[in-house]
Amino acid sequence: MLRKIARIIVVYRHSLAVITIFLLILSGYGITKLKFESDLSKQLPEDLEAVKNYFTLQNEFGGSGSALIYVKIKSPDKVADIRDPTVIKAMYSLEQRLKDKEYVTDTFSIADLAVQILGRLPNNIEEVKFVLNMLPEDARNGLVSRDYSSTIIIVSLNREKNQRALVRVYNEIKNEIEKSNFPEGVEVVLTGDLGITYKILEMLQNDMNRTMAVAGIIVIILLLYFYKSPIRMLVPLIPLIFGVTMTLGFMGLLGIPLDIATSTVGAMIIGMGIDYGVHVTNRYYEERNKGRSPEEAAEEAISETGKALLGAALTTIAGFLALSLSILPSLKRLSISLVMGLGLAAVNAVIVTPALAILEEEFRTKILGKKGEIISIGGEEGKLGFIFSRLGLFIKRSPWLALLIAVMISGVSLYGATKITTEVRLEKMIPMDMPEIQALTDIRSEFGGQDEITILIKADDVRDPEIVRSILRFEREVKADSYINNVFESESIADVVIEKYGYIPEDKEKIAKALEGSSLVSSDYSLTIVKLKGNFMGVTQEDFNKIMEYFEEELKRANFPPGVKAELAGESYLNYVLDNLVNEELGKISTIGTIIVVLIVFAIFRRPTVAVAMIMPMFLGALWTIGYMGLAGIPFSQTLAGVVSMIVGLGVDYGMHITHRFLEELKEGNKTPIITAMESVGPGILIGALTTAGGFLALLTGRLTAIHDFGKVLAVGIFSSMLAAYLVTPAILQLEFGRKIKEVKE
Repeated sequence: MLRKIARIIVVYRHSLAVITIFLLILSGYGITKLKFESDLSKQLPEDLEAVKNYFTLQNEFGGSGSALIYVKIKSPDKVADIRDPTVIKAMYSLEQRLKDKEYVTDTFSIADLAVQILGRLPNNIEEVKFVLNMLPEDARNGLVSRDYSSTIIIVSLNREKNQRALVRVYNEIKNEIEKSNFPEGVEVVLTGDLGITYKILEMLQNDMNRTMAVAGIIVIILLLYFYKSPIRMLVPLIPLIFGVTMTLGFMGLLGIPLDIATSTVGAMIIGMGIDYGVHVTNRYYEERNKGRSPEEAAEEAISETGKALLGAALTTIAGFLALSLSILPSLKRLSISLVMGLGLAAVNAVIVTPALAILEEEFRTKILGKKGEIISIGGEEGKLGFIFSRLGLFIKRSPWLALLIAVMISGVSLYGATKITTEVRLEKMIPMDMPEIQALTDIRSEFGGQDEITILIKADDVRDPEIVRSILRFEREVKADSYINNVFESESIADVVIEKYGYIPEDKEKIAKALEGSSLVSSDYSLTIVKLKGNFMGVTQEDFNKIMEYFEEELKRANFPPGVKAELAGESYLNYVLDNLVNEELGKISTIGTIIVVLIVFAIFRRPTVAVAMIMPMFLGALWTIGYMGLAGIPFSQTLAGVVSMIVGLGVDYGMHITHRFLEELKEGNKTPIITAMESVGPGILIGALTTAGGFLALLTGRLTAIHDFGKVLAVGIFSSMLAAYLVTPAILQLEFGRKIKEVKE
C-alpha cells in the first residue's frame, strides 16, 4: 500500500507541487487573521459556575478589572515627600482627565480625599498631613507608604474584554500619565490588572516571533553541520517551512487565537516537524548510496520510512489529541493547533521532501556540474554511525546493564516527582524584574495589597434588613480573621447603610433610600456584592489556595437567610478554579493520552514484546521529565498541564524507529540487527532530537516565564525519551530475539 502511494507521489510530484503552492497562498491570507488572547476567563469553560458568576459580575456591576497607578519618589534630593503639593496636584489632574474616558468608572487617591476634606487642592505639605491624619490608621496605610515615599491611584474600569480594547485603554492611560506634570524625581508606573494583562499580550506577540526565528536558526545550524551543504540542507527544511506556514494560516482561518499555550506552536512545529523530513532525507541518500536511481530511492524512502513515520506521526498526534479531551479551552486550542501542525509537517515531509531531493541532485549535477557527492548521515562510514554501532555492540553484549542504568535514573526521578507543585496565576508568568511586577510587589508590601475577591450574593431582594445584617456579620467575621485571609479592607451595602444611618434599620424603605445609586447592587436588587481587598495574589500558590479554601468554608458556615445564595466570584477566584482544574486535567489527559498511544502501537505492530520495546521510552521519558520538574522547582501550569501527554506522543517515536529498523534487518537475515539498527537510525534520531529540542529550547528566548518553563520541560522530555530509546528499546529487543539469532564472530 505504502509503495503504491510512494509511486504516485514520485510520478505526480509536479501536480502535487501546484496544490502545495495554492495552500501556501491560502495560508498567507489566514496569517493576517491571527489574533492574540490574554483574557483569563477565555482559558476556562463557559458553562463552569465560577465563569458564569464572573460574567454576571461583569454584566451587572460593570467590573472589567482595574488599573493601579503607582506613584513613587525616585530621587529624594528632588522630591523628599510624596505628600508634596505638586505631586498631589499632578495626581488630581491625571484623575480628572481619566474620568473623562468612557471606560473609567471611578478613580480614588489621596488627592480626592484632600479635595473632599479641604474643598480644594492643598497648598502646602501641612494641609496634606492634616487630611491624612483625619483617616483611620488602616485607611491611611492603604493609600500612603509609612515612609511617605509612595502612593497609589486606583482606577476602576469598565472596558470590553478583547485585544483591541485592552491595547487602546492601556495606551491612552499611558499617554495621559506621560502628559502629566509630575515633578522631576517622581516615577509613575501603570500596573494592576490592566498593566499585567497588557504586558502578557505584548510579550506573547514578541515571544512568538522571537522563538520562531531562534528555532529556525537552531535548526538551520544543525542541518548545515550534519549535511555539510546549504543546498542539501533545504531538502528537509523547505517542507518544514511549508508546514509551519500552513499551520499558522489555518489557525487564522479557523479563528484559533494565540494565547500563552498556542503562541508556542510555531517554534514547536519547527522543532518536531523537521524530524520527519530528516528521516525521509536520510533514507533517500542511503538508498542512493546503494546505487538506486533517484526515483527508486524516493519510492524506497517513502515506503520504508513511511511505516515508521506514519506510526510516529500517529502516536505523536494521539498524544496531542488527548489534550482536546480537556475541558480547558486553552488546551483544546493547543491540541487542534499541534495536531494540525504535525499532520501538515508529516504530509509535507512525505510529499515535498522526495521531490526536493531529486531536484537537489538535478541542480547539483546539471547546474553546478558536480557528481558523486551523495551522502548518508547514518551511513557506515560516518563518525556518528561508528559511535552508534559501538553503542549497539555494548547493548548486544550487556542488555541488563543498559536496563540497570535506566532503573537508576528512574529512582532519582521518582524522588523528584514528589516535589511537584502547581502555579496558574498569570502574573507569576511574567519576569519579576519588570517595572509592572516590581510596582505590584511594592504595592502589596507597602499598602497591604490591592487584590480583590468578590462575594456575589443572590436573593429576591437584597435590601431585606435581615440580609443586610447577615452581610455585615460576614464582613466582620472575615476581617477578624485577617491574619489568616490577608483581608485588610471590605466594602458592601451594609457599610453604605451604616454610613448613612449609623445602624441597620428594620425599615426596608430606609435601606432602599440609602442604596439609591449604589454600584454595589444590581438594578433589580436581586444581586449585590461584597468586595474584599488584600494581598491574595502575592503569596505562594499553596497559600493562595488556602485563602480561597478559607473563603469557601466561611461561605458554607455563614448564616445567610433561607433563599440567599452567596458565592465567590471575580478574577482572583478564577485563578483558584483554574488551579484545581489543572490538577484534575493533568491526571486525566496523561492517562488518556498514554492509553491511546499504547493502543495505536499494539494495533500497528501486534507483538507484545515489540510493542513494549517501543513504548518504554515514552513512559521513562515522561517519568524522568516529571522528576526533573520537581528537582528544578518548575510547577505545573495551565500551559504544562498537557506536557506528559505530549512527551508520551513524542517519546514513542524514537523507540518506534529503532524497533522498525531492527525488525527490517532481522527479516532480511542480518545476524547483528541491533548493531545495524543503531548504526543506521541512531544518528537520524539524534539529529531529529537535537532539532526538536532546539525548537523547544528556542522558547527560552521568550520573556514569559510560562513559555520558558514550557521550552525547558519539553526539551528535557525529548532528550529523556531519546536516552531511554537508546538504552531500553535495543536492550529489550536483544533479550527477546538474541537467543533466536545465530551468533556470528565479530
